[in-house]
Amino acid sequence: MIKAAFFDIDGTLLSFATHRMPESTKRALAALRERGVKTIISSGRPTYQLPPCIRTGFDAYVTLNGQLCFDSDGVFRSNPLDEADVRAMVAQVQAGCYDVLVLQQERAFVSHLTERIATLCHQVGLMYEEDDISHAFDAPVYQMCAFVDPGEEQVFMDVTKHIAHTRWTELFCDVIPDVGGKRFGVEAALARYGLEPSEAIAFGDGENDLSMFEAVETSVAMGNAWDSVKERATYVTTDVDHDGIYSACKHFALI
Repeated sequence: MIKAAFFDIDGTLLSFATHRMPESTKRALAALRERGVKTIISSGRPTYQLPPCIRTGFDAYVTLNGQLCFDSDGVFRSNPLDEADVRAMVAQVQAGCYDVLVLQQERAFVSHLTERIATLCHQVGLMYEEDDISHAFDAPVYQMCAFVDPGEEQVFMDVTKHIAHTRWTELFCDVIPDVGGKRFGVEAALARYGLEPSEAIAFGDGENDLSMFEAVETSVAMGNAWDSVKERATYVTTDVDHDGIYSACKHFALI
């Protein structure tokens, strides 16, 4: 019996076309909650980048790809990047190797507002402020988004010791702790509520959702998901703009 449902945001709960949650998804979430299923966010976004329709109403939030997790009772997982690794990447940014989006608990900023970053802003419906990369040392960094092409990740992997990377877009890769990723956040949430993987389902569309799929017994890839995600999902539903969440919930008799 499914007792918890984990949801990615961009491309899963929110449409890339409208940046909104489809009405059918809202109905599915309401029906799940009515049946007592915990609805939990599992996203690469930080808290301050959650849209109003997602900021409230969920039982827990696995944010920053599993590095900062909380519910109404407080934080139950906090796992920032190693400070030495942050310093190594900051040095590369200062040398002009690539640009980054820095994600801290209270704020996010980019090293430069480039055309590539403008494309990201348009894609996710957000705006980022530019700031000096040295402000990465003002507070713990939970994630960096390195604007490198697929296959170029070795440039920062060669100078760091405790990081991993994953993607949901070709624009950049998410840089997270090597003991990080959505899997760790989902596992922490399951432990928080005394649930087993067999009692959970996860919905996603990007490469960074694959680790989340590893933490649950049932996984759903959106119709707009990467092929690699579809290949490893329990079930492939329709895309986010064509009732994907609602259709999958009906398929598994959750609503």
